[in-house]
Amino acid sequence: MFALLLCTGLLLAPQQPAPVHEAVAVRGEAELSQAAAFASAAQRAEAHVRDRWRERAERVIDGQRPFWLPSLLAQEAVRRYLADLPADRLVRYVDRDDRERQHEFGSSWQTTLWVAESPQAVQQQERQLRRELRQLEQTTAIKYGGVVAGWAVLALAIGWFDRLSRGYMTGRLRLLGLLCGAAFPAVAFLL
Repeated sequence: MFALLLCTGLLLAPQQPAPVHEAVAVRGEAELSQAAAFASAAQRAEAHVRDRWRERAERVIDGQRPFWLPSLLAQEAVRRYLADLPADRLVRYVDRDDRERQHEFGSSWQTTLWVAESPQAVQQQERQLRRELRQLEQTTAIKYGGVVAGWAVLALAIGWFDRLSRGYMTGRLRLLGLLCGAAFPAVAFLL
C-alpha cells in the first residue's frame, strides 16, 4: 500500500520544466490585431535564429574549411544550408508578453517573445552542417581530380593529333587545347 501511495505521489507531483538556456527577448512591430502582432514577433524571432546560425556557420567554415576549398563554394553551401534550415523547430517560445495600447483610432498590440534554442537541436544542426561541408570537400576534391585527368587526356590527344598532322596544325591544336582546358573547370564546377 505504501508503494502504491509513493508511486501515485510521484506521478502527481509537479514536473520541473526543462532549464531555459539563453532566453532572448524579441519584440515585434506594433500591429492592429493580436494575431498580426504575434506574427510580427514570430518573424523577428525566426530572423534572430537565422542570424545566429549564420554566425555559427561562419565560425564552422573558418575552423573546418581546408585551404584548397574556394571560399565562394563554402559560402554557397552555407547559403543553401541556411535556406533549408528549419528555424521554427530550433526555437522554443519561453514566454510571451502582449501589450495593448489605446489610440484615438483604436487599439494596437505589440508582442514580445522570449525565445530560447534547444541545445540538442543546435548540436544536431551543427553536426549536419559539418557533414555537408565534409561532403562538399569530397565532391570538390573529386572535381579537381577530374579536371586534372581531363587536362592529361587532352594533352595526350593534342600531342597525338599533332604527330598525325606532322606539325601542320600545331597552332590550331594548341588553341583548341587551351579553349577545352579552360572549359573543363567551368563545366566541372557548374555541375
